[in-house]
Amino acid sequence: MFVLGVKASKTRAQSDLMLARLFTSGIIELENWTAWSRALGYLPVELSGKSLRGLMPLGHAAAGEVVAALLDTAAVEPLDVTLRCKDQRRKRLRLHRRFDPHEQAVFLLAEELSAV
Repeated sequence: MFVLGVKASKTRAQSDLMLARLFTSGIIELENWTAWSRALGYLPVELSGKSLRGLMPLGHAAAGEVVAALLDTAAVEPLDVTLRCKDQRRKRLRLHRRFDPHEQAVFLLAEELSAV
């Protein structure tokens, strides 16, 4: 299961950078929920516990492939994904990722490419 967690941080909460930490267990923790909320239109409480697969406008199998690609610890190239906004619009994001073996997590930096 791939679930979003929200972590409030005063320093990062005001940033426009969409940062997240994806654990190898499949749990994703948003490091600056306000930027994610602005980009996708959800309130932080609506994002907390939400499945990333549930935000993808793909079938279950295709969304699973995207999640597996995000967890590829050897991958260093960005991965482009489409997520569904609260108002049902779709946004294309480029996820830059780096694996941290000490944290056993993939750190993500999302950049908004366009509305689809």
